[in-house]
Amino acid sequence: MSKKDKTYYQILGLTPDAASTEIKKSYRALVKTQHPDLDHLNKSERERLDATEDMLLINLAYETLMDATKRANYDVLIGVTITIKQYKFKPSNEDEAREFFLGKIFYPSRQAIDRVIKAYDKQIKQLSQDPFDDELIELFSDYLNDFETALKKGSTSLSSREVPPTLKAAVLMMRHAIAQAADGLEEMRRFTQNYDYDHLATAESLLRISHDLLKQAYALTKVR
Repeated sequence: MSKKDKTYYQILGLTPDAASTEIKKSYRALVKTQHPDLDHLNKSERERLDATEDMLLINLAYETLMDATKRANYDVLIGVTITIKQYKFKPSNEDEAREFFLGKIFYPSRQAIDRVIKAYDKQIKQLSQDPFDDELIELFSDYLNDFETALKKGSTSLSSREVPPTLKAAVLMMRHAIAQAADGLEEMRRFTQNYDYDHLATAESLLRISHDLLKQAYALTKVR
């Protein structure tokens, strides 16, 4: 299988449940061994071109998987399923399929995402004691990792099984909620890098929108 036929996870030598720290570690290792400038003089022109193309793919894979929004969208695109148990249950009708999807996939995913969004105020209150304190920043970073995990699991869960027709609108709304929350997550991560409070203000706005969309998604599960 050529690199072009591999997923971004395979290109980096990872599995779809890889954490951001693993992605960084794998990428750095590949740069050290695969960079086209390595042993440049001893390579043919074809080998140099191939090495450059490989490095471009490695960079693209890294940039995609390190961006929460891009990664969530990419996981949906390739149909990643890393958290859902492969249930053998096969519903015999639409009602059974609907109840199964709601109970095993939709509601658990929605609740997990709603929980991390609601935890934001507590996390910010704690961080506000001293935003420059390394320990508090580390605790906040742990929260962001949990946030990312909830979004990733929610996204992959929704792709793990065919969506019943009567729930497609609710699932679409959930995806909108996940996208807004992912953008909010990115803003929070930027704050930990430059301490610009504008990022937190933007994040709070995005999380509020995401929370409202989650409510709308839930309401849509009651509509047939």
